Amino acid sequence: MSSYSMSMDINLQKGHCLQDKNRVSLNGQSWFGYSIYFDILSRHAPLTRSEREALRGVQQTPTRVKRGGVIKGENCHQGSLLAIQDGWAYSSRLTREGDRKIIDLYLPGDIIGMRDYYQGGGVEQIVMLTEGLIIPAAKTKIDEAMEGSSNLARAFLSLAMYQSHLMADRLNNLINHDATTRIAYFILELHTRLNRTDQDAREVFLPLSQQVIGDLLGMTNVHVCRCLNQLELMGLLSRHRESRILEILDYEKLVDIARFNTAYTHHLPRLSQVAAPH
Repeated sequence: MSSYSMSMDINLQKGHCLQDKNRVSLNGQSWFGYSIYFDILSRHAPLTRSEREALRGVQQTPTRVKRGGVIKGENCHQGSLLAIQDGWAYSSRLTREGDRKIIDLYLPGDIIGMRDYYQGGGVEQIVMLTEGLIIPAAKTKIDEAMEGSSNLARAFLSLAMYQSHLMADRLNNLINHDATTRIAYFILELHTRLNRTDQDAREVFLPLSQQVIGDLLGMTNVHVCRCLNQLELMGLLSRHRESRILEILDYEKLVDIARFNTAYTHHLPRLSQVAAPH
């Protein structure tokens, strides 16, 4: 494994659910007037001021989480959605052999728990890849808010469809593309998700070990390293190892190699956050 592989050895078998002692209170009045759920959902449907207040009311006390902490799974936040204010997380499932495999990544600005919203949870285990800050919201409160607002129901449905499309496209990438194309596509997916409001940005923060990338993309650590080296030798990207930054040097060519032409990820609408003074 090259020196680029981050010193982030994640034990996929272990982890402990969050404890109340980790809960934090953000200082300043800005927190009390802010709803991360409104900020996220208003990208998917226009929402009113009253709906912003409803979403502010469903969110609970923020929780600071250490790297490796389990934030959702059996007997852990099954009755809640979790918004990531800061940090990266992964979801995993057990194989028949009892191994735990990574199936998805969650980044800042993502909401966790949409796939099993009405299934009671427990199918997937969500673990923090980095230290982060999560903000829970009780499903019972969310259901009450959606019952009083078709806009909110539409926004949650749109978000669930968006996450489903991301997963389907990643699966298509794994099935139909070679290893180098998989890596190129993965970098562009992260770039798009991390730079929703600035698609001209050309840097991607990548706090992932080659083990984690390989597990997600069905590749070995060595293969991940080899493909990253190849993309670098082709002049498509540059790796800044200490800062964990990937710089995209030739965006158009990388898009061509990755066959990355998914319209919904490139052009996720940045809707007006407040549709009407309702």
